[in-house]
Amino acid sequence: MTSQAPQRGRRTPTIILLAALIGSLLFSGYSFLRADEALTAQKASIEKTQESLDAVLGELTRMRIEQSAEGKGTPALLEKLRVYAPMTADARITEPDFQNAKKELAAIVRAFESVGQAAWTPIMDRLKEVHPNDDFNEIKYLLEILIRLDPPAGKQITKEVLQGHRLPFPRLRWWAADLLISHDKQLAGNLLRRILLTESSRGIDVNRAMAAGMEIPDPAAFASTGFNNYVQRYIRSEDPKIEDTLLMLLTRIEHDGITIQDCIKELARRKSMRALPIIKKVYDNPPNNQQNPLFLTICVRAIDDIEGKAAVPWLEEKLKTAPTNTVANVIQDKLNKHK
Repeated sequence: MTSQAPQRGRRTPTIILLAALIGSLLFSGYSFLRADEALTAQKASIEKTQESLDAVLGELTRMRIEQSAEGKGTPALLEKLRVYAPMTADARITEPDFQNAKKELAAIVRAFESVGQAAWTPIMDRLKEVHPNDDFNEIKYLLEILIRLDPPAGKQITKEVLQGHRLPFPRLRWWAADLLISHDKQLAGNLLRRILLTESSRGIDVNRAMAAGMEIPDPAAFASTGFNNYVQRYIRSEDPKIEDTLLMLLTRIEHDGITIQDCIKELARRKSMRALPIIKKVYDNPPNNQQNPLFLTICVRAIDDIEGKAAVPWLEEKLKTAPTNTVANVIQDKLNKHK
């Protein structure tokens, strides 16, 4: 009996400590939960306050712009947009005026948001009047404003521009891609992938377009130069099918050298082993059979980036037949790296 008493005595403080620990943990958990709830509520309150401040700022901005314009409301904002948009692309504009124009355009966009849905119809009417080439910079902002006023409808209009069905002009299609990437990457990726798989600098492959169920773009929308801009934007879209799409482009003879080399650069960055045999083939048979040193050195660097030391036999073989000293020097540099 006497031996059990001390054991019970020792258990009592242990139980008390354990209970205190559990209680402390429960209290800490409760406190953390309350703090998290308070933080969430505070964040929601800040966001609501910010929305109110943005609305007030937009309204004040609209009133300021109206005071310096001849009209009121949306017409006044459209008038200011026509004045300031071209200034961001005029080489004769001084740096202070350029920065002021950018500041004013940001304010104009904010003011349009404060007007809301009432601005939609006047903007759409203005889009019927503009010319894609002459009014390019104004159209850029009009499309941005439409997406801010009504995201689904604005994205649909921007989608039609990217597809070449509305306001056909290559630069405007590239801008539409930029705009969709910033607002809806998945949509941008899907559209750009379809463009890359059906179009080239030579135009559109009608059979591929029909097989994909695509409407043929306006002829004015095709880019005889700069088609690689679609590749660059497609990469930025982070589409999950990028590697498959770029590999497909490498096998098609209709694509120009710059488009192919942009594909090769990205596949090298991804260290695509599937691309190796195709890039080696492209090195031997470059686009239009042009032995462009820049293009060939991009192929050499890509193969070395992907294959590493295993590329030495191929590099040694190509060194013997390098078409220019520039290409030979790049090959030799890669060989020296692996010694």
